[in-house]
Amino acid sequence: MKISEQFPRRYARGEDLSGKPVTLTVAHVTVEALHPQPGSPPIDKPVLYFARATKGVILSPALARQIAALLGDDTDSWTGKRITIFGEPMRVAGRDCVAIRARAATNGESTPPPALTEEEEI
Repeated sequence: MKISEQFPRRYARGEDLSGKPVTLTVAHVTVEALHPQPGSPPIDKPVLYFARATKGVILSPALARQIAALLGDDTDSWTGKRITIFGEPMRVAGRDCVAIRARAATNGESTPPPALTEEEEI
C-alpha cells in the first residue's frame, strides 16, 4: 500500500510529472484560499488548471513569470493556449524536491499523467 495513493493531493506537484514533460492547454487561472500549514490563516494563491486535467498547479512566482513571458501578463489571455510543463529538481530549505517549470509548447498535445487526472477521494 502506498500512502500517497491513500491520501491524494488536491494540487499537482513536480514529482507527479514522473520526469517527463507534458504539453497541455490552459483552461483557466483562478485564485484560491490555501492553508500553507494546519491552523494557519488562508493565503490567496493563483492556481492554473488545464483542459483534461482535474488537478491544478499552484503558481509560484517563478512559474507564473515563466508562463507570463510565454503567454502574456494577463492570465485571462492564457485560456486556450498551450505550454509544456516539466519537473526541475532543486533543493529548498535543505530538502530535495521537484519544482514545476514551463517552456514554450512542443508540437502535439500530451495526455496528462495519471497524477494530474485522478479524482481526490474524500
